[in-house]
Amino acid sequence: MILAIDASNIRSGGGLTHLKQLIIEGEPKQAEIDQVIIWSSQATLEQLPDKPWLLKKTHNLLNKTFIHTFIFQLLYITNFLKKDEVDLLFVPGGTFLGLFKPYVTMSQNMLPFEIDELKRFPSFKSRLKFYLLNFTQKYTFKNALGVIFLTRYAKKIIKSSIDINNSTIVSHGINLNFINEPKVQKDIKSYSYENPYKLLYVSTVTVYKHQWNIAKAVIRLRDEGYPITLELVGGKTKESFVKLEEVLAQDINNIITYRGLIPYEELASIYKNADGFIFGSSCENQPIILLEAMSAGLPIISSNMGPMPEVLGDEQFYFNPLDVDSIYTNLKLFLDNIEKREFNVKETYHKALKYTWKDCADNTFKFLSNFK
Repeated sequence: MILAIDASNIRSGGGLTHLKQLIIEGEPKQAEIDQVIIWSSQATLEQLPDKPWLLKKTHNLLNKTFIHTFIFQLLYITNFLKKDEVDLLFVPGGTFLGLFKPYVTMSQNMLPFEIDELKRFPSFKSRLKFYLLNFTQKYTFKNALGVIFLTRYAKKIIKSSIDINNSTIVSHGINLNFINEPKVQKDIKSYSYENPYKLLYVSTVTVYKHQWNIAKAVIRLRDEGYPITLELVGGKTKESFVKLEEVLAQDINNIITYRGLIPYEELASIYKNADGFIFGSSCENQPIILLEAMSAGLPIISSNMGPMPEVLGDEQFYFNPLDVDSIYTNLKLFLDNIEKREFNVKETYHKALKYTWKDCADNTFKFLSNFK
């Protein structure tokens, strides 16, 4: 069997990490796949390892804008795939507008399917992008022989609006660099203003991450005497950072630090330096950041929306990320309840260890081999 992968729209972030790990950990020949051909930009291909069974290909259009990649899909890729006698195409990016069949695709982005979430974007351009993705991904999923989902939550939401032929759930894995033994939990009274409880939130500052609500709740707790600080790590969008800046201006004790975007290689040490982790997103497919915090041995308090309860489990600390009072109340419980934090950190750490890139690669190629 000859498998092709259309990675034309994969250039960075979680999609690129997933693609790299498929190549690093994958053994497609065990699934009776003799050769894998990847089409992508030269920059993406250069970040992928070499394998005897892997053939990397690019095209001038793939090294330009995303509009050019759609043109490549529409006008060129089908002929190239037929020339190479490809048996099946895999589209991990979720959008395929070409004529080639059969193909299997993958869901890695929930924003196009959760309309209330994409409406949070004040920019018409941003909303339009996700509405277009809603159309193109629904089209892609409907015409695919199979769809790979990352979580039960994503599968349930998307299948409720689209008739999908065949599907499976294959979770992403975790980077082993983040693994750290569960932190010993201490009573909040053992901390002080000089040695505060360090709360960490890693995520891009954008409309569905709600860092400003988290910051408001933390400031309230500090005003009540809780020795707590909040470190925010991640890039930013201008429209959302304005909301965060308004809250930071009220932080008279300077307990909130915005670190900005940190190189991925340095993130593991950031996690290991924290005492606890907070996650306030209202829209996720599979929250890799949450898995990183789990594997780093941190106690976690999280948004109760999306797939977060599925990933963390039922008996954890949750809040409504849209409601500052909910964040405040539940964060206070989190800080005061050392016994539940102790249970939390051990439970989530062992859950995280089950997410391996080896399983992800093996299960992906196994599912693809069903369509030979």
